[in-house]
This record gives sequence, structure tokens and C-alpha cells, in this order.
Amino acid sequence: MVAAEFEFRRDKRDDPDAKRAFNQRVRTVYLAEIGARTAAAAASDAPLLERLCHFWSNHFTVSIQRPVIHGLAAAFEREAIRPHVTGRFADMLLAVARHPAMLLYLDNAQSIGPDSPVGLRRDKGLNENLGRELLELHTLGVDGGYTQQDVEALARILTGWSVAQLRDPQPGGFFFRPMVHEPGAKTLLGRIYAEGGYAEGEAALLALAAHPATARHVAVKLAR
Repeated sequence: MVAAEFEFRRDKRDDPDAKRAFNQRVRTVYLAEIGARTAAAAASDAPLLERLCHFWSNHFTVSIQRPVIHGLAAAFEREAIRPHVTGRFADMLLAVARHPAMLLYLDNAQSIGPDSPVGLRRDKGLNENLGRELLELHTLGVDGGYTQQDVEALARILTGWSVAQLRDPQPGGFFFRPMVHEPGAKTLLGRIYAEGGYAEGEAALLALAAHPATARHVAVKLAR
């Protein structure tokens, strides 16, 4: 379903009939998923785990204001949040950043490195949404000591993190596109990340997960 929705965004968004049918389809999926989520929480014999799941889903929020997210929001919680509620924050952070719901919601699937082969050919630009949210909301916090240069650096590091389309292996899953990845070394929070393709993003997220500002931000939020 994810791959079909991604293709819809690109190919059919100007077709009114297709758009109506698509919106109805994802709304039906969303309502069914929310009903199942509510019923499971009400019947759970581990209510604290349910509350933690809801907390983390809110922390790493995706919005259904975009119709494409209707069909992905529940899957996002089920696949990226629930498996890590009693595990490591770093693992949850990586799962969240790689999930199609987050990549589509914050437009990283369309982010193109300006100096990448595709960027040079199409004159397309960088999208900073995911980089900014990861720093401001998901890890360090708004007072975590990062700068606009760090936002741009993380956005460049994460270029290429995208969603597999129907022609790709495992449609609908995470897919790294090297042709849109910004080449060269990047400096994030004083640390230099050498050119490494996908590995740059993984290393940067693991460093953010272990940062003292992240621990403070998340701990205060949990306490509140």
C-alpha cells in the first residue's frame, strides 16, 4: 500500500476522481486502524506500555493532515514505535527516521543534494524538514545548541533516504538513492562525517541519540 500511495502522489494527484477514491481508501484504513488501536489499549494488561507507546508516537509525530499519511500513521506506530518501547532510544530513532510515514510526511523522500548527480542535472534543491525536526523535536531540543548550519548539514547527510517505489526492490519500504545523495564530507555539531552514503545518516543519528542534550530533552519531556 505504501508504494501505491507514493506513486499516487507523483502520478495521479491532479486527477479529481482518483484523488477522491484515494482519500476514501486511506480514510477507511485509518479509521479501522484507530479502532483496533483503541480496543487493544483498553483491553491491555500492560497499560503503562500503552501509555509509553502513545508518548513516543506523539514525540515522533506524523500528521494525517496530509492524506497520504492516513494509511501510514498506524503502521508507523506499529512498526517504528511499538517494537522499541522497552528497548534503546537509538534503535527507535533509526526506525522512525527510516519509516516511509516520516520520510513522506517531512518530504525527505523528495530531498535532493544540490551537488548530487540528480541535483546537478535537474537543478533541484535540499529539503531541510526532516533534519530540522530531528534536531529540534526528536533529539537535542530547541535549546540543544545546534545552529542553522547543523540543520543544513543533517539534511545533506540524509539526502538519499527515501521510499522504494513499485520498480524498486521491496516496494513501500526504506530505500537509499545514491544518485540524489549529497557528496563530500559534512560537519554536524563539530563532528566531520566523511562521505559514506547511507552510513553517514546512521552514524549521525546514533551520535544524536547519545548526545547529552538529547538525554536532557527526552528526560524532561517524560517527567512532564
